Amino acid sequence: MEQARNVFLSLVSRGRARMNWEIALYALLIVIALVMRLWELGTRAIHYDEVLHLVYSWNFAQGQGYSHDPMMHGPFQFHGNALIFLLFGDSDFTARLLPVIFGIALVALPFFLRRYLGRWGSLAVATLLAFSPLLLYYSRYARNDIYSAFWSLLLVVCMWRYFEERKARYLYIGAAALSLSFCTKEVSYITVGIVALFLIVIAAKELVSRVRKRFDLKDLSAPAEYLILIGTISLPLFAAFIQLVPGVELPDGLHWAKVLTVSLLFIISMVIGILWNWRRWLTSALIFYGIFTLLYTTFFTNLSGFGSGIWGSVDYWLDVRAEPRIVQPGFYYPMILATYEFLPLLFASIGAIYYTIKGNLFSRFLVYWAILSLILFCFSWENPPWLSLHIAIPVILLGGMFIGRLFQGFDWTGARVWAIRGVTVLALLLLFPFSVHVACQESYQKGDEPPQMLLYAGMSSDMPRIMDQIEELARETGEGKEIAITLDWDLYWLWHWYFRDYRNVDYSIDQPGGSLLIVRSDHEPADESYLEKYGEGERINMLIWFPEEYRDFNLGWWWGYFLHRETRGPYWTTEGIVYFPRSAP
Repeated sequence: MEQARNVFLSLVSRGRARMNWEIALYALLIVIALVMRLWELGTRAIHYDEVLHLVYSWNFAQGQGYSHDPMMHGPFQFHGNALIFLLFGDSDFTARLLPVIFGIALVALPFFLRRYLGRWGSLAVATLLAFSPLLLYYSRYARNDIYSAFWSLLLVVCMWRYFEERKARYLYIGAAALSLSFCTKEVSYITVGIVALFLIVIAAKELVSRVRKRFDLKDLSAPAEYLILIGTISLPLFAAFIQLVPGVELPDGLHWAKVLTVSLLFIISMVIGILWNWRRWLTSALIFYGIFTLLYTTFFTNLSGFGSGIWGSVDYWLDVRAEPRIVQPGFYYPMILATYEFLPLLFASIGAIYYTIKGNLFSRFLVYWAILSLILFCFSWENPPWLSLHIAIPVILLGGMFIGRLFQGFDWTGARVWAIRGVTVLALLLLFPFSVHVACQESYQKGDEPPQMLLYAGMSSDMPRIMDQIEELARETGEGKEIAITLDWDLYWLWHWYFRDYRNVDYSIDQPGGSLLIVRSDHEPADESYLEKYGEGERINMLIWFPEEYRDFNLGWWWGYFLHRETRGPYWTTEGIVYFPRSAP
């Protein structure tokens, strides 16, 4: 008896030591991710797609209110950024602090999937997330895709933990993650579709048999319950898709048909939820719609925001579908993955074959998630580079899990185990340093010149440099934020973030009266007498674009770009001229 007790205590001690080392490794990865994401966070220019979100967040923080606009996606980022500005002030550094927080949090999530990924696989996934070129870049970029990626992975974590433990808290956390996802970006509709289709496939037979038994939904399997949860609470948000039905045309604004459609879907959802488990469904629905209502109505100060969120978001993007603005070739996202996430992509590609043949339900879900995400986003209505993040997440999970499996040796013994481990280590030694190099090059290249493939509608390093000179002039003259600036109206949004505090900005460039003048290079005033009080103008680059040479894709071009990150042709740019007063140094 005493010997058995000693063996048990020894096993417990070993388990605790192993867990302590495991937690220590996760903590180290989180610290590394923190340093990498904060390093020189505010040095590069605030890019055009960041400006739109940051200006309205700043207005919100200044007490000017916020109303949901589907063009800029959900309200979460505006509430989050405004809170950051209130707590830490507004600067180029704090403007990107919220993405940093979520980029770091993503690195921690694999810990909660280690029973499925495996101990080594979970650590490999966390490492790939920490050093991922895509995740590092978009964790330092003030757009909402890094938040959406976090909510999606959290929803998946809750799903698999609920499968195992059947605890209500995973339903409630999942409901909160799903609501926050819908409050972040419309990519949530794709996420729900991917997860729901998977659950339908594995639970369809069970649910059909229950429907035949007079809708007896008690004591269902965990996948069937999770399907009912996410399907019912999110169903009313799909109401606007009824407009895809031929012949259905609804007018703009509030209309009885819209209210009726949403109401019917909500009633259907509620009936199904009550038949399943009224207590768990009601709690989940209150969490989901409580968060949704608070954020979309800006804490009840904009009641029309609820309708805008539940119908207007889909309505707007259905209109965009008719005239898409960013259309890329079908190979665009595979090319981005091969260019930036080549390390997990390699192992995920091999792992997909292995797990399709010999995998379990979880590993096959990752294969399914990665492949379906790639297909859906390749053929989505618009193809900006940041959507590649949503494909990269399942690819990294799959690739990291397979790396862990390779280290385990497939339960082999002898030389074969060490051979497979040796090949894996060799591949990692060759590819991992280059992957880190690519990540650092992409994220710490301050000037973004020449622009890289992940940069879309970027700003030149000339912008913050000129802004430093403007601030110096404002201090020297004693005018501070009252300094008179004449700005070309066509450049309003390019400079709006930088001039947010300046109270004396005029847009009449025909008769410039400001202490300094900024115009587009093709809008220079014809009458040069107006320029007598200014020194010689300085031509600068402002908006910059990656030259889309990849549209005529060939392997030679891609290989050259992959190795050297260089393009053949000049990049596109919007040029401007800045005139300082003659007396300025």
